[in-house]
Amino acid sequence: MIRHLQKCDEERVREMVKTIWEGDDYIPQIFEKWVEDPSCRFMGLWKDGTLVGINNLRLLSDKVGWMEGMRIDPVFQGRGFGKELGKETLAIAKRIGLERLYFATYFDNTASIRMNEAFGFNRIGVFTNLESEVGNVLDYSFSFNVDSDIPEILDHVSEDWTFLPKEISDKASFLIQPAKIHDGNNWAVLSRNSKSESCIDINYISILEERKARSFVHGLKCYAQSKGFRRIHTMVRENLDLEPFLSNGFKPFERIKDVFLYYADSSALNI
Repeated sequence: MIRHLQKCDEERVREMVKTIWEGDDYIPQIFEKWVEDPSCRFMGLWKDGTLVGINNLRLLSDKVGWMEGMRIDPVFQGRGFGKELGKETLAIAKRIGLERLYFATYFDNTASIRMNEAFGFNRIGVFTNLESEVGNVLDYSFSFNVDSDIPEILDHVSEDWTFLPKEISDKASFLIQPAKIHDGNNWAVLSRNSKSESCIDINYISILEERKARSFVHGLKCYAQSKGFRRIHTMVRENLDLEPFLSNGFKPFERIKDVFLYYADSSALNI
């Protein structure tokens, strides 16, 4: 049986994910938000009365959906439940009229990659997941310019592990307290991370003056500290130089180029 998750399911979900990501899974932090969010189809799969898997389908528009948070209880993995839940999620997406679907996954999540490629998803982007402690970096000689007017960005914009696809307009409306930080021809959009109040995300960065790239990234950490954040996170697209980030204390989780972005046209799904 598959149905929408309810608040009464929270304890079982917490039990199910407590060992995933070494006990640091974000699902408990966003469970209630996804249950209550009208744009989410937060679903669970039950077998013989036991919740064995969860998945969320978020509507970014009436035609575009984002899939996230699929989890199968480790006790029940290897029985085809992930494929069953994924197939039903895609069927729901088609039923409600979604035409384009996206998701992101970690490079070593091979089971999910194989399953979704078999469904008809294709990899369209590679990113490096970077994070740094903000620490004591405030440099009063660095003058960062802040603008609340966020430009329309005709590219993928990240927020934690979510990517707002190119075709989504008014991406700033999906971000929490976004701001544009700029210095000459280099600029970036930052916002509060939706899963951690102590973390700020660099959602998008444009580096046109490469000689100033390192100091600009340093300035973004200065801005983060000035706002009281303890961590700063970003997804760096494949064609952007990582050196300005690495030299400013950003570190990948395990390796570079570790996050894959996938896309499928719902009319071409193999379900």
